[in-house]
Amino acid sequence: MTLKSSKPIKLALGLLVTGAVAGLVSACASQGTTDNPVMGKLSWFSYMEGGDIRATCGPGAANRYRLVYNGVYTEQVRTYEWGAADQRLNVGVTEAVDITQGSVGTFNDLLNPWRAKTASRTLSDADATRVVSALERDGVFGPPAVGTELSSKGFFWTVASCHDGAYRFTAVAWPSPSWDAMTFDDVVFDLDPSPIAVNPPRKTDTRRDTKRGRYGHVIENEFHTKVGENGLFGVISLGQ
Repeated sequence: MTLKSSKPIKLALGLLVTGAVAGLVSACASQGTTDNPVMGKLSWFSYMEGGDIRATCGPGAANRYRLVYNGVYTEQVRTYEWGAADQRLNVGVTEAVDITQGSVGTFNDLLNPWRAKTASRTLSDADATRVVSALERDGVFGPPAVGTELSSKGFFWTVASCHDGAYRFTAVAWPSPSWDAMTFDDVVFDLDPSPIAVNPPRKTDTRRDTKRGRYGHVIENEFHTKVGENGLFGVISLGQ
């Protein structure tokens, strides 16, 4: 199959998923990192809140950490994962894709442009301590920032972890005093092995889009959610 266009077509991964399928997004449980962008989309909210981390966390469990930087979902998403069992910092960066012409032989080929570009590095004990200390200093392992609003059209961090045998989840959204006081982002970006530049915060319109297509689903690939007591709550996603 050949895709052709007289001008660039900017597509986000969510546009590959129909409104009917997208309605299942919030119900799918994450099994962790996946190379399949469609399955990643379907379990995105569970992935962000670390559903798989929460399921295996408890007294004696190894420390695990997952950070997500949303730099406008359709422009850039950066994921960071590491743990005490394997001190490799695994980074994935997904960006918007411009398609003017391309040839694909299988559905798997079609998905390739939307796969995250990955990079990794081994953290020294000192590096790992720097990150965890910054997270602790910023209050990440304390009470969650309940009610913090997260829009796919804005900029935010989510942090899910199993730290000292307890599941923790919170988030920081831009702009806010919490964002201004945050220190862990500088440490993480300093250790980031990806050559892709970070999409920095800027003013965007994060209001929910009410435009709807022919079959009633939201045209924009967007979501709006909040930090809850034990993960995310109040998810409003594409097609809902």
